[in-house]
Amino acid sequence: MMLAVLLAAVCSGAAPPILPDADRVPEPTFVVAQDPGAKPAKALVAWLKLYRKGKIDFRSKLDIGKDSLAAKFDVAPKNGLGDATWAGDLRLILSALVSLDDAEAARAITDVAAVGLDDEDYTYAMAPYDVRAAGLDALAGLKSDAARQALAAGARGEWKADRKEAVALRSAAMLGLGRIGDPGQRPVIEAALADGNETVRLHAIEALAALGDEQAAPALIGILERDPSDTALIATARALRKLFARYLEPPATASDTPAKPPAGAKEPDPPKRPAAPASARLAVRAAISALGRATWRADMELVRLLDEFRSTETVPALIAVLERFRDNPDDVKSGKLSGLLQAQVHELLVSMTGAVYPASQPEKWRELWDKEKDRLEVAQKREPKQDGHTVAAGFAGIPVEGTRVVFVLDLSGSMEWPMEDVGTDGKKREMNRLDFAKRELLKAIDGLPPDSQFNLVTFNGDSKAETWSKKMVPANERNRERFKKHVEKLRPLGGTNLWSGMEAALDIKSLVYGNHYETNVDEVFVLSDGAPTVGEVIDPVEILRLVEELNRYAEVRINTVFISSKTPPEMLQAEMQMSLRPKDLMRRMAEQNGGRFRDV
Repeated sequence: MMLAVLLAAVCSGAAPPILPDADRVPEPTFVVAQDPGAKPAKALVAWLKLYRKGKIDFRSKLDIGKDSLAAKFDVAPKNGLGDATWAGDLRLILSALVSLDDAEAARAITDVAAVGLDDEDYTYAMAPYDVRAAGLDALAGLKSDAARQALAAGARGEWKADRKEAVALRSAAMLGLGRIGDPGQRPVIEAALADGNETVRLHAIEALAALGDEQAAPALIGILERDPSDTALIATARALRKLFARYLEPPATASDTPAKPPAGAKEPDPPKRPAAPASARLAVRAAISALGRATWRADMELVRLLDEFRSTETVPALIAVLERFRDNPDDVKSGKLSGLLQAQVHELLVSMTGAVYPASQPEKWRELWDKEKDRLEVAQKREPKQDGHTVAAGFAGIPVEGTRVVFVLDLSGSMEWPMEDVGTDGKKREMNRLDFAKRELLKAIDGLPPDSQFNLVTFNGDSKAETWSKKMVPANERNRERFKKHVEKLRPLGGTNLWSGMEAALDIKSLVYGNHYETNVDEVFVLSDGAPTVGEVIDPVEILRLVEELNRYAEVRINTVFISSKTPPEMLQAEMQMSLRPKDLMRRMAEQNGGRFRDV
């Protein structure tokens, strides 16, 4: 599978190495009694040992008091611990190591930056993404040549470690170099692009993106030209878009046309952007050559790169993608191709050429190209209209473009409440929230093409969400009828365990970086009317972070529908006191995962 290959590695982002098991954490050789760095180094070893044994709840806000390792090893400042939690404890220890700013400190911090890049077991309470982020932030604060040289040695794989740990440590060291932002370290990172380990290559790409040095473009283009990995191609396309960002023209809008100056006044010069370098054109050609080499997930990101640097040579390549859908219908059924890619390519062709032939008729597009290729002028990228337009088909006004779709439905007690619905006649009427959800579910299923597959996940206050079918089912008449009978029996009850619904829909297997998706799901629709109240992860910000991180290379589009109309005033008042209102949670989940949001 696409991400299973990523094994020892995991959301425009970041990652590092693995940590030894608690029972075999070696005492760092650089620690000596007289060394001022001994205390924070020992404190970190002790902290990681507890963490690996599962005795640290990183998300807990409880005061750890006398258990503080920063206090025990005399690392805490004289004015007290400040944030006396396990997370605060780690920050204090890391801060002390950053202050030392030497080779030993760099090596010690890298162990933290590597958390979650291995194949160890992590619980949500351990929050491996947050721990790794703290380590990466600390590495970014290192300034000395000694620290940078130590990280360079780690990035070259020169640190002593067993095979299980070596990849994670090397990855973390590269990410640290990227965060520090020293262009002089670019060759060290680029050398890892030729490594035979996919995880090492991926983190070298991410490190170059973080470094932001445009001189890395040729090496990244080489990845587009030869690498067969989904994740490598996705990461590279994103890295190139970031490196070339200053050359990208802002999307044109109607408001871009300036008002006519007064008579006799000089016309203002239009804003100028620097001309794109030759490497940008090479990147476009490399992206074209990479289309179809991996799966639809990589193609989605490659097409985004082609959209940024539009050219006529892109047109026949996009037509060829539509021809793949026409000529390989079984690839849609199997999940090798996704309707998301077909819709994206078709939308880009229409935008670039102004023609409006259907996506299902690539022969019409090919005929256009053969006839007009010498005269065709590609239109510049324009900002999509934000008019709140919805469609009658689809789910709650959001079009269904995926071909392996999972619907996630809130069945908490509040779904019995009334809501306001606007009918096709434009008139408002009151209806039950669950009845609205059922109607939209059945309409969406009826609209799925027969080569699609679908499933339903429901969640309430139970510890685990309920999945209608053990696996995705074809959208044939038999399954539609089975589904309708199941939907009719749905009843609301209890609290809102949103995380359990997302966990089931995305088929999350573990928190190891890059080892999350074992299914070919391409689009998810989430409908809810409230904030998370129960479950393993309740904090809305943490849910957003986990979903974005776990979805980083899976390219699953997540659309959200939030029911807010007719919410009792006392509930609205309570929502105002939350760190993130449920409506904002749903909106941001869609925005961060390429989807659409609707408030009803």
